[in-house]
Amino acid sequence: MSSFETLRLTGTPRERGVAHGEAFADEIEANVETYLTRFEHEGVDPETARAQAEEFVPLVESENEAYAEEMRGIAAGSGVSLTDVALLNVRYEVIYTAWKESTEDRASGDAGERRDRRDAAESLTDGCTSFGLLPSATADGRTYVGQNWDWLAPIEETIFLMEVRRDDGPDHLVFTEAGIVGGKAGVNEHGIGIGVNGLTSPDDGEEPLRKPYHVRFREVMDAERLDEAIAPVVETNRACSGNVLLGAAGGEVIDLEVAPETFAHVHPEDGVLTHANHFESDRIESLSEQRGPSTLYRGERLRRHLEAERGEVTVDRIQSGLRDHFGEPASVCSHVDESLPPEEYGQTNASFVIDLDRRRIHAVRGPPCEGEYETYELGA
Repeated sequence: MSSFETLRLTGTPRERGVAHGEAFADEIEANVETYLTRFEHEGVDPETARAQAEEFVPLVESENEAYAEEMRGIAAGSGVSLTDVALLNVRYEVIYTAWKESTEDRASGDAGERRDRRDAAESLTDGCTSFGLLPSATADGRTYVGQNWDWLAPIEETIFLMEVRRDDGPDHLVFTEAGIVGGKAGVNEHGIGIGVNGLTSPDDGEEPLRKPYHVRFREVMDAERLDEAIAPVVETNRACSGNVLLGAAGGEVIDLEVAPETFAHVHPEDGVLTHANHFESDRIESLSEQRGPSTLYRGERLRRHLEAERGEVTVDRIQSGLRDHFGEPASVCSHVDESLPPEEYGQTNASFVIDLDRRRIHAVRGPPCEGEYETYELGA
Protein backbone atom coordinates (compact mmCIF):
# COMPACT_ATOMS: atom_id res chain seq x y z
CA MET A 1 0.00 0.00 0.00
CA SER A 2 2.46 2.63 -1.18
CA SER A 3 0.25 4.82 -3.38
CA PHE A 4 -1.64 7.83 -2.07
CA GLU A 5 -5.22 8.53 -2.96
CA THR A 6 -5.48 12.16 -4.11
CA LEU A 7 -8.66 14.13 -3.58
CA ARG A 8 -9.11 17.35 -5.57
CA LEU A 9 -11.29 19.89 -3.79
CA THR A 10 -12.83 22.91 -5.50
CA GLY A 11 -15.50 25.54 -4.88
CA THR A 12 -16.39 27.36 -1.69
CA PRO A 13 -15.03 26.29 1.70
CA ARG A 14 -18.29 24.51 2.47
CA GLU A 15 -18.35 22.78 -0.92
CA ARG A 16 -14.77 21.60 -0.40
CA GLY A 17 -15.66 20.32 3.05
CA VAL A 18 -18.74 18.45 1.85
CA ALA A 19 -16.73 16.75 -0.91
CA HIS A 20 -14.03 15.80 1.62
CA GLY A 21 -16.63 14.40 4.02
CA GLU A 22 -18.46 12.41 1.36
CA ALA A 23 -15.25 10.91 -0.06
CA PHE A 24 -13.80 9.85 3.30
CA ALA A 25 -16.82 9.33 5.56
CA ASP A 26 -15.72 5.89 6.76
CA GLU A 27 -12.13 7.01 7.27
CA ILE A 28 -13.23 10.08 9.25
CA GLU A 29 -15.33 7.92 11.55
CA ALA A 30 -12.39 5.53 11.97
CA ASN A 31 -10.06 8.43 12.76
CA VAL A 32 -12.39 9.68 15.47
CA GLU A 33 -12.49 6.24 17.08
CA THR A 34 -8.72 5.88 16.82
CA TYR A 35 -8.09 9.16 18.62
CA LEU A 36 -10.75 8.64 21.27
CA THR A 37 -9.30 5.21 22.01
CA ARG A 38 -5.77 6.57 22.23
CA PHE A 39 -6.83 9.51 24.39
CA GLU A 40 -8.65 7.14 26.75
CA HIS A 41 -5.55 4.96 26.98
CA GLU A 42 -3.75 8.05 28.26
CA GLY A 43 -6.47 8.84 30.81
CA VAL A 44 -8.63 11.25 28.81
CA ASP A 45 -12.21 9.97 28.61
CA PRO A 46 -14.25 10.61 25.42
CA GLU A 47 -16.63 13.01 27.19
CA THR A 48 -13.74 15.21 28.32
CA ALA A 49 -12.10 15.14 24.88
CA ARG A 50 -15.35 16.07 23.14
CA ALA A 51 -16.11 18.82 25.63
CA GLN A 52 -12.73 20.35 24.91
CA ALA A 53 -13.26 20.06 21.15
CA GLU A 54 -16.60 21.89 21.43
CA GLU A 55 -14.88 24.83 23.12
CA PHE A 56 -12.60 25.21 20.12
CA VAL A 57 -15.39 25.56 17.55
CA PRO A 58 -16.18 29.24 18.27
CA LEU A 59 -12.45 29.94 18.56
CA VAL A 60 -11.80 28.53 15.08
CA GLU A 61 -14.77 30.54 13.78
CA SER A 62 -13.29 33.74 15.17
CA GLU A 63 -9.75 33.00 13.98
CA ASN A 64 -10.53 31.71 10.48
CA GLU A 65 -14.16 31.56 9.39
CA ALA A 66 -13.32 29.84 6.09
CA TYR A 67 -11.58 27.03 8.01
CA ALA A 68 -14.61 26.68 10.30
CA GLU A 69 -16.94 26.57 7.30
CA GLU A 70 -14.86 23.80 5.73
CA MET A 71 -15.10 21.83 9.00
CA ARG A 72 -18.88 22.27 8.94
CA GLY A 73 -18.89 20.99 5.37
CA ILE A 74 -16.89 17.90 6.37
CA ALA A 75 -19.43 17.20 9.12
CA ALA A 76 -22.34 17.58 6.69
CA GLY A 77 -20.73 15.45 4.01
CA SER A 78 -19.59 12.64 6.29
CA GLY A 79 -22.47 12.49 8.76
CA VAL A 80 -19.95 12.83 11.60
CA SER A 81 -20.82 15.44 14.22
CA LEU A 82 -19.15 18.85 14.08
CA THR A 83 -17.78 18.15 17.57
CA ASP A 84 -15.98 15.05 16.34
CA VAL A 85 -14.69 16.81 13.22
CA ALA A 86 -13.40 19.58 15.49
CA LEU A 87 -11.79 16.94 17.71
CA LEU A 88 -9.66 15.84 14.76
CA ASN A 89 -8.77 19.38 13.73
CA VAL A 90 -7.65 20.41 17.20
CA ARG A 91 -6.18 17.10 18.34
CA TYR A 92 -2.81 18.66 19.19
CA GLU A 93 -4.46 21.14 21.54
CA VAL A 94 -7.16 18.86 22.95
CA ILE A 95 -4.83 16.27 24.39
CA TYR A 96 -2.80 18.79 26.38
CA THR A 97 -5.89 20.67 27.55
CA ALA A 98 -8.12 17.70 28.27
CA TRP A 99 -5.50 15.80 30.19
CA LYS A 100 -4.61 18.87 32.23
CA GLU A 101 -8.20 19.61 33.19
CA SER A 102 -9.09 15.99 33.91
CA THR A 103 -6.27 15.78 36.44
CA GLU A 104 -6.56 19.22 38.08
CA ASP A 105 -8.76 17.96 40.90
CA ARG A 106 -6.23 15.38 42.02
CA ALA A 107 -3.05 17.33 41.21
CA SER A 108 -1.05 18.37 44.25
CA GLY A 109 1.61 20.15 42.25
CA ASP A 110 4.47 17.90 43.29
CA ALA A 111 7.20 17.05 40.81
CA GLY A 112 6.04 13.47 40.32
CA GLU A 113 2.55 14.44 39.26
CA ARG A 114 3.83 17.21 36.98
CA ARG A 115 6.06 14.61 35.38
CA ASP A 116 3.08 12.27 34.94
CA ARG A 117 1.19 15.04 33.09
CA ARG A 118 4.15 15.67 30.84
CA ASP A 119 4.53 11.96 30.09
CA ALA A 120 0.90 11.63 29.06
CA ALA A 121 1.17 14.59 26.70
CA GLU A 122 4.52 13.49 25.29
CA SER A 123 3.25 10.05 24.40
CA LEU A 124 0.67 11.69 22.13
CA THR A 125 2.94 13.93 20.06
CA ASP A 126 3.73 13.12 16.45
CA GLY A 127 7.19 11.72 15.82
CA CYS A 128 8.82 12.59 12.48
CA THR A 129 12.23 13.37 11.01
CA SER A 130 12.24 16.33 8.63
CA PHE A 131 14.73 18.06 6.33
CA GLY A 132 15.34 21.06 4.13
CA LEU A 133 17.88 21.48 1.32
CA LEU A 134 19.03 24.69 -0.33
CA PRO A 135 19.98 24.77 -4.04
CA SER A 136 23.68 24.78 -3.11
CA ALA A 137 23.28 21.27 -1.68
CA THR A 138 21.26 19.63 -4.45
CA ALA A 139 22.36 18.14 -7.75
CA ASP A 140 19.62 19.91 -9.71
CA GLY A 141 19.94 23.28 -7.97
CA ARG A 142 16.41 23.16 -6.60
CA THR A 143 15.02 23.65 -3.08
CA TYR A 144 13.56 20.71 -1.17
CA VAL A 145 11.77 20.08 2.11
CA GLY A 146 10.18 16.91 3.41
CA GLN A 147 9.86 14.38 6.17
CA ASN A 148 8.92 10.99 7.49
CA TRP A 149 5.63 11.24 9.37
CA ASP A 150 5.72 8.95 12.39
CA TRP A 151 2.51 8.44 14.32
CA LEU A 152 0.01 5.85 15.49
CA ALA A 153 -0.03 2.46 13.80
CA PRO A 154 -1.89 1.43 11.86
CA ILE A 155 -3.29 4.75 10.66
CA GLU A 156 -1.99 4.97 7.09
CA GLU A 157 -5.38 3.95 5.67
CA THR A 158 -6.92 7.23 6.89
CA ILE A 159 -4.39 9.59 5.27
CA PHE A 160 -4.43 11.05 1.77
CA LEU A 161 -3.13 13.85 -0.44
CA MET A 162 -5.50 16.79 -0.73
CA GLU A 163 -5.24 19.07 -3.76
CA VAL A 164 -7.13 22.28 -3.06
CA ARG A 165 -8.03 24.39 -6.10
CA ARG A 166 -9.66 27.63 -5.02
CA ASP A 167 -10.42 31.26 -5.75
CA ASP A 168 -10.05 32.41 -2.12
CA GLY A 169 -6.35 31.56 -1.77
CA PRO A 170 -3.42 29.77 -3.41
CA ASP A 171 -3.90 26.27 -4.74
CA HIS A 172 -1.96 23.69 -2.77
CA LEU A 173 -1.17 19.98 -2.52
CA VAL A 174 -0.81 18.68 1.04
CA PHE A 175 -0.86 15.50 3.04
CA THR A 176 -3.61 15.29 5.65
CA GLU A 177 -5.65 12.93 7.77
CA ALA A 178 -9.29 12.22 6.93
CA GLY A 179 -11.44 14.90 8.51
CA ILE A 180 -8.69 17.49 8.96
CA VAL A 181 -8.89 20.70 6.90
CA GLY A 182 -5.31 21.86 7.39
CA GLY A 183 -2.58 19.80 5.78
CA LYS A 184 0.83 18.93 7.19
CA ALA A 185 3.59 18.30 4.63
CA GLY A 186 2.93 19.99 1.31
CA VAL A 187 3.48 22.83 -1.18
CA ASN A 188 1.39 25.65 -2.63
CA GLU A 189 1.32 27.26 -6.08
CA HIS A 190 3.84 29.91 -4.99
CA GLY A 191 6.39 27.29 -3.98
CA ILE A 192 5.85 27.64 -0.23
CA GLY A 193 6.46 24.28 1.46
CA ILE A 194 5.89 22.91 4.95
CA GLY A 195 6.82 19.95 7.16
CA VAL A 196 5.91 19.46 10.84
CA ASN A 197 7.25 17.65 13.90
CA GLY A 198 5.93 17.19 17.43
CA LEU A 199 7.77 18.91 20.31
CA THR A 200 6.97 19.25 24.01
CA SER A 201 7.93 21.81 26.65
CA PRO A 202 6.84 22.47 30.26
CA ASP A 203 4.18 25.11 29.54
CA ASP A 204 2.19 23.04 27.04
CA GLY A 205 -1.54 23.09 27.79
CA GLU A 206 -1.45 25.89 30.34
CA GLU A 207 -3.43 28.28 28.09
CA PRO A 208 -5.41 25.96 25.84
CA LEU A 209 -7.79 28.16 23.86
CA ARG A 210 -5.41 29.57 21.28
CA LYS A 211 -5.39 29.30 17.50
CA PRO A 212 -4.95 25.58 16.68
CA TYR A 213 -1.95 24.33 14.76
CA HIS A 214 -3.92 22.89 11.86
CA VAL A 215 -5.51 26.31 11.29
CA ARG A 216 -2.01 27.79 11.24
CA PHE A 217 -0.87 25.13 8.75
CA ARG A 218 -3.70 26.06 6.36
CA GLU A 219 -2.71 29.73 6.73
CA VAL A 220 0.87 28.81 5.77
CA MET A 221 -0.58 27.48 2.52
CA ASP A 222 -2.36 30.84 2.07
CA ALA A 223 1.02 32.59 1.76
CA GLU A 224 2.59 33.99 -1.39
CA ARG A 225 5.94 34.79 0.28
CA LEU A 226 8.03 33.17 2.99
CA ASP A 227 7.49 35.98 5.49
CA GLU A 228 3.73 35.50 5.06
CA ALA A 229 4.20 31.77 5.73
CA ILE A 230 6.20 32.40 8.90
CA ALA A 231 3.64 34.84 10.33
CA PRO A 232 0.79 32.46 11.29
CA VAL A 233 3.25 30.19 13.11
CA VAL A 234 4.85 32.88 15.29
CA GLU A 235 2.64 35.98 15.39
CA THR A 236 0.34 34.76 18.20
CA ASN A 237 0.94 32.51 21.20
CA ARG A 238 0.13 28.83 20.98
CA ALA A 239 -1.49 26.21 23.22
CA CYS A 240 1.39 23.77 22.96
CA SER A 241 4.74 23.21 21.30
CA GLY A 242 5.58 22.16 17.76
CA ASN A 243 8.18 22.34 15.03
CA VAL A 244 7.41 23.82 11.62
CA LEU A 245 9.96 23.57 8.82
CA LEU A 246 9.25 26.01 5.99
CA GLY A 247 10.81 26.48 2.59
CA ALA A 248 10.35 28.66 -0.47
CA ALA A 249 11.08 27.98 -4.12
CA GLY A 250 14.12 29.88 -5.30
CA GLY A 251 16.27 28.96 -2.36
CA GLU A 252 15.29 29.46 1.28
CA VAL A 253 14.58 27.15 4.21
CA ILE A 254 13.95 27.95 7.89
CA ASP A 255 12.95 25.83 10.87
CA LEU A 256 10.69 27.29 13.58
CA GLU A 257 10.77 25.69 17.04
CA VAL A 258 7.70 27.03 18.83
CA ALA A 259 6.62 26.74 22.45
CA PRO A 260 3.44 28.30 23.86
CA GLU A 261 4.87 31.78 24.46
CA THR A 262 8.27 31.78 22.80
CA PHE A 263 10.03 30.42 19.74
CA ALA A 264 13.44 29.90 18.22
CA HIS A 265 14.64 29.43 14.67
CA VAL A 266 17.23 27.24 12.96
CA HIS A 267 18.85 27.90 9.57
CA PRO A 268 20.56 25.41 7.25
CA GLU A 269 24.28 24.81 7.67
CA ASP A 270 26.07 24.52 4.33
CA GLY A 271 22.71 24.10 2.64
CA VAL A 272 21.41 21.26 4.84
CA LEU A 273 18.88 21.36 7.69
CA THR A 274 17.36 18.41 9.55
CA HIS A 275 15.12 18.19 12.59
CA ALA A 276 13.58 15.51 14.79
CA ASN A 277 11.47 15.85 17.97
CA HIS A 278 13.45 17.94 20.44
CA PHE A 279 14.27 21.62 20.70
CA GLU A 280 17.69 22.38 19.24
CA SER A 281 17.69 25.82 20.85
CA ASP A 282 18.91 25.99 24.44
CA ARG A 283 16.43 28.83 25.06
CA ILE A 284 13.52 26.39 25.51
CA GLU A 285 13.37 23.41 27.86
CA SER A 286 12.80 20.29 25.81
CA LEU A 287 10.90 17.28 27.16
CA SER A 288 10.32 14.99 24.17
CA GLU A 289 13.61 13.14 24.43
CA GLN A 290 12.62 11.84 27.89
CA ARG A 291 9.99 9.65 26.25
CA GLY A 292 11.52 9.29 22.80
CA PRO A 293 15.33 9.27 23.04
CA SER A 294 15.70 8.35 19.36
CA THR A 295 15.09 12.01 18.52
CA LEU A 296 18.66 12.67 19.67
CA TYR A 297 20.12 10.71 16.75
CA ARG A 298 17.48 10.54 14.00
CA GLY A 299 17.98 14.11 12.78
CA GLU A 300 21.76 13.72 12.91
CA ARG A 301 21.63 10.44 10.98
CA LEU A 302 19.71 12.10 8.16
CA ARG A 303 21.89 15.23 8.21
CA ARG A 304 25.13 13.25 7.84
CA HIS A 305 23.59 11.17 5.06
CA LEU A 306 22.72 14.31 3.10
CA GLU A 307 25.97 16.13 3.87
CA ALA A 308 28.00 13.23 2.48
CA GLU A 309 26.95 14.28 -1.04
CA ARG A 310 26.53 18.02 -0.48
CA GLY A 311 26.18 19.76 -3.84
CA GLU A 312 25.17 16.49 -5.50
CA VAL A 313 22.18 15.42 -3.41
CA THR A 314 19.54 13.77 -5.59
CA VAL A 315 15.95 12.76 -4.86
CA ASP A 316 17.12 9.14 -4.71
CA ARG A 317 19.73 10.10 -2.13
CA ILE A 318 17.11 11.80 0.04
CA GLN A 319 14.83 8.79 -0.21
CA SER A 320 17.59 6.41 0.83
CA GLY A 321 18.23 8.57 3.90
CA LEU A 322 14.55 8.46 4.82
CA ARG A 323 14.77 4.64 4.67
CA ASP A 324 17.56 4.51 7.26
CA HIS A 325 17.12 1.72 9.84
CA PHE A 326 19.84 2.47 12.38
CA GLY A 327 18.33 1.81 15.81
CA GLU A 328 15.29 -0.02 14.40
CA PRO A 329 12.47 0.10 15.36
CA ALA A 330 13.30 3.59 16.72
CA SER A 331 14.89 4.64 13.43
CA VAL A 332 14.43 7.35 10.83
CA CYS A 333 12.26 4.80 9.02
CA SER A 334 10.32 3.85 12.14
CA HIS A 335 8.60 0.55 12.81
CA VAL A 336 6.28 -0.86 15.47
CA ASP A 337 7.96 -1.69 18.77
CA GLU A 338 6.10 -4.84 19.77
CA SER A 339 7.38 -4.60 23.35
CA LEU A 340 4.85 -1.78 23.85
CA PRO A 341 1.10 -2.26 24.36
CA PRO A 342 -0.83 -2.16 21.06
CA GLU A 343 -2.41 1.19 22.00
CA GLU A 344 1.07 2.73 21.83
CA TYR A 345 2.17 1.22 18.52
CA GLY A 346 3.71 3.75 16.16
CA GLN A 347 5.54 3.73 12.86
CA THR A 348 6.41 5.84 9.83
CA ASN A 349 3.04 6.12 8.11
CA ALA A 350 4.17 8.28 5.20
CA SER A 351 7.30 9.82 3.68
CA PHE A 352 7.62 12.96 1.54
CA VAL A 353 10.26 14.62 -0.62
CA ILE A 354 8.88 17.96 -1.80
CA ASP A 355 10.39 19.79 -4.78
CA LEU A 356 9.36 23.38 -4.13
CA ASP A 357 10.48 24.74 -7.51
CA ARG A 358 8.41 22.23 -9.46
CA ARG A 359 5.53 22.13 -6.94
CA ARG A 360 5.93 18.36 -6.84
CA ILE A 361 5.74 15.77 -4.05
CA HIS A 362 7.48 12.40 -4.15
CA ALA A 363 5.53 10.36 -1.59
CA VAL A 364 5.06 6.84 -0.28
CA ARG A 365 2.35 5.68 2.10
CA GLY A 366 3.54 3.47 4.94
CA PRO A 367 7.18 2.95 5.93
CA PRO A 368 9.31 4.03 2.93
CA CYS A 369 11.33 0.80 3.07
CA GLU A 370 8.17 -1.11 2.16
CA GLY A 371 7.15 0.77 -0.96
CA GLU A 372 8.24 2.96 -3.86
CA TYR A 373 7.88 6.73 -3.94
CA GLU A 374 5.42 8.02 -6.52
CA THR A 375 5.30 11.56 -7.90
CA TYR A 376 2.33 13.88 -7.41
CA GLU A 377 2.31 17.34 -8.97
CA LEU A 378 0.14 20.33 -8.11
CA GLY A 379 -2.11 21.13 -11.04
CA ALA A 380 -1.18 18.06 -13.04
